[in-house]
Amino acid sequence: MSTVLAALDSSAAARPVLEAALGIAELTDATVEAVHVHTDSAETPEALAARAGVAFRLLHGPVETALLRAVGEPAVIAAVLGARGTPAGRRPAGRTALHIVERTDKPVVVVPPEAVGVSPRPFRRLLVPLEGTDASSRPVVERLVPLIAAKVELVVLHVFTPDTTPRMLDRPIRDLQMLGGEFLARYCPNATRIELRAGTIGTHVADMCQEEQADLIVLSWSQDMSTGRADVVRWVLGHSTVPVLLLPVDDARIEAHNSTAGTGHGAR
Repeated sequence: MSTVLAALDSSAAARPVLEAALGIAELTDATVEAVHVHTDSAETPEALAARAGVAFRLLHGPVETALLRAVGEPAVIAAVLGARGTPAGRRPAGRTALHIVERTDKPVVVVPPEAVGVSPRPFRRLLVPLEGTDASSRPVVERLVPLIAAKVELVVLHVFTPDTTPRMLDRPIRDLQMLGGEFLARYCPNATRIELRAGTIGTHVADMCQEEQADLIVLSWSQDMSTGRADVVRWVLGHSTVPVLLLPVDDARIEAHNSTAGTGHGAR
């Protein structure tokens, strides 16, 4: 049986993490296992798991190492982590969360503490911002769609920047609608619709999430949070009030595409 791993700590963030893990498990037809790395006390995480009827396992060793080992187990299809312990905590995410998402090849859901009560189970409306290139869009087809076992609404958001807006448009509105339809047919045939925007990517993601009352934001990324990289991921993790699913993508594929097709925006 496939497992969604819920990494619980002793902070107030544990509850929204467990709630999100239950929602992801229902979305993917998996079971939930809650884990907690041994500290002075595991009473709060264990009691929280017990109330939800979820299996609980106490891990030992350094926090990041123990969690990476657990996430890497074959039965685990995704992990759910808290972005930070409190709304005022480190942004875009705490050290442990960033350590895990940068090092595992599994999908990871990062849950802000503000998500409690915001994204009730089940997850039914997913916002998928895409840059419109093969390299960044294909992970949604290859990794997200096969995971989903429940009926969901996929809302694809394509934000055009000055670098990515097509230069030759006879009738901009009509032509962009046609491009959007072609994009969906090629990359996301299961998507409900595509929304086209122009301007700042992060702002449009936040606005669309609120307008659509999205339960989950899905981003592909290259697992590189160094300076000048992953600007969209950094912004969304720092501002989102709903869980964010990060899908790792091979950075070599992105660079190969950019070298032949021009550089576009995205979650890199």
